[in-house]
Amino acid sequence: RIQSGLGVGPMGCHLQAAVSGVPIESDDGKERIRSRSPPQETYSYERFPGKLRYRSIPIISFSSDVREMRIWAEGSIDNGEVQRSGKPPNWTIREPVAMSPAYLGFSIEPEEPRYLHYQGVGVVFARPSGGMFMQPSIDTIMLCSGLERLFAKHDQPFQRVVDVGSGSGFVGKFAAVHATGLEEEPLEVTLVDIDPAAIKYNKSLGFNAPSQSSRGRPIHWAHHSGDAVELLEQDHGFDLLVSNPPYIPTTKEVVGGRSVTAARAGRSSFWEGIGLVEFLIEHFASGRSCPPGAHLVLVVSSLTLKAPAVLEALHGLANRGVSCRCLVEREVAWKAWYAGPRSREHLLAKGADVRQRQNLRGQDVRVFVGATPPGQSRLQIVHDGRDHLSYHWHLIYVLDLWHNAKK
Repeated sequence: RIQSGLGVGPMGCHLQAAVSGVPIESDDGKERIRSRSPPQETYSYERFPGKLRYRSIPIISFSSDVREMRIWAEGSIDNGEVQRSGKPPNWTIREPVAMSPAYLGFSIEPEEPRYLHYQGVGVVFARPSGGMFMQPSIDTIMLCSGLERLFAKHDQPFQRVVDVGSGSGFVGKFAAVHATGLEEEPLEVTLVDIDPAAIKYNKSLGFNAPSQSSRGRPIHWAHHSGDAVELLEQDHGFDLLVSNPPYIPTTKEVVGGRSVTAARAGRSSFWEGIGLVEFLIEHFASGRSCPPGAHLVLVVSSLTLKAPAVLEALHGLANRGVSCRCLVEREVAWKAWYAGPRSREHLLAKGADVRQRQNLRGQDVRVFVGATPPGQSRLQIVHDGRDHLSYHWHLIYVLDLWHNAKK
């Protein structure tokens, strides 16, 4: 087991010693302890059931602030224990921009197993045969980093979490392990994905769903294979909604303003159609579909913001009594060739948007709109060849939405 001594947390915050909990007074007047994850970063790997064994498997881990990615090409799992040599990683990547940095000599396909680890949460992931959902990406880790920042500052306990379009379920598992709450009150975590293969994986030994959080809070798991829209329209009890949805708009969504329906977004391809993004923003902003104190933590991209409907929805949040803040921003690689031979012009930043940010009305959030072509990144500071290849560039934003308290 390896303990990191970096001492820098999400968004550059300095880490403090572990805390055992935060005392609060409950409705019955008794003092209880609010569960809170320890803020130190740790690389004690996940322990899996003894049946899980791999003679050779790559190990991928991230620092707590996601400023460094470490890859060991040859790890193993024996009797459920993740093992690697004491040698330095084969790759140490500063400011990582892709989960599969082929430009440095490492790439991994969705069906190939790997051990992925971030902040005390790990999975052995290999997409089941026939699955269409996306493998864990750099977006996945950025969303978890945003959740960690939310949990570090959030005073209200979460009781019901839903991971919308859960895919690998890594985000839902991270929320289950680290969400704040009273230790004696169970946390319910629902994973919902339209791809049955995702739910199959979420129930596997490699996912290894925990029965309790990092502080011993019981976790109750629920799985829903089907349309997340139908689930959310029927169940208004989730107080933490998290999602890394399909966020690349189609040409019609950018030029014609017509959105792919939420249920279809990501069905023909795992990246295209922003109908689910639109639904989640409207569903949450309506104020009728979530309990008081609820949060929506959502991944969008500067690509998403090329769709006028999404940009206007975000601009209109303040007028609807909804606050928005950016938990994490990162410029990452867009492997645009996945989109095939079609034109990408509708997704590129134009004019002033190439270098200037837009302010979301009524919010302290400034965003870039659109992508930039290879060799024209906006924010890259690491010179390891990434900006001279065929990567386009876009900005990932992890947004936190909540309703303002009524006076």
